[in-house]
Amino acid sequence: MRWTALIALVLLLSGPTAWAQNTVPQKTHTPTGLPTPTAEPVNGAHYDKPLPREQEGPSDADVGPVQRHFVRASQTDDLEETQNEDNAALAIHEKIAIDKKIKVPLIHDVQDDSSYNGTGNPALAYEIKYINWGAVTQAQLRARQGHYFTITWANGGPSGDFTARFEYRQVRSKDVVRTLTQKMSKVSGTTRSYFAVVDKAYLAYGPVCSWRFTILKGDTVVAESKSFVW
Repeated sequence: MRWTALIALVLLLSGPTAWAQNTVPQKTHTPTGLPTPTAEPVNGAHYDKPLPREQEGPSDADVGPVQRHFVRASQTDDLEETQNEDNAALAIHEKIAIDKKIKVPLIHDVQDDSSYNGTGNPALAYEIKYINWGAVTQAQLRARQGHYFTITWANGGPSGDFTARFEYRQVRSKDVVRTLTQKMSKVSGTTRSYFAVVDKAYLAYGPVCSWRFTILKGDTVVAESKSFVW
């Protein structure tokens, strides 16, 4: 009985040692280097578009949300040196066929500058605040300074494509005539055209002192409205 116990104890102690000797140890793989890097696939949709080149004149942030509706003259030019003193360009005879179905019932203008006080009228004072809405810096306020024209006109005939043209003179440039145009397609019923002389053009040449608004269909004038001194 004593020998049986000793044999059992020997077998119990020698079992794990024999199992450990018969077990094959696993190899550990150690990386010897990093994988070769690969470039990202070219996919323009995953990248921001390049910034546009800076242009002379006010940026979109300076112009403001209201001014974006206007066809604007904001830069100075050399028309005083190149335009004939007698405005010979105005002597060119245009085709004129006034269409009674096209009318210009209202032309509204407002000057936005430091000399304007609204004459105590809250509605007029609010109009200036509306034009200057969003302006924070002096550059933004300067870009909004100017003379604004909102022209209401109506086409009572068939829908058509027209060109709205605004010719104007300014106080300091005297007889020099400048022109702004706006293409308008499929006009039917009442619509509006927006023109403005702002920023550098306004500060250099002053407010508009006379103007003429014409509506052209192709190369033919079909409606016209002008200031008293034009």
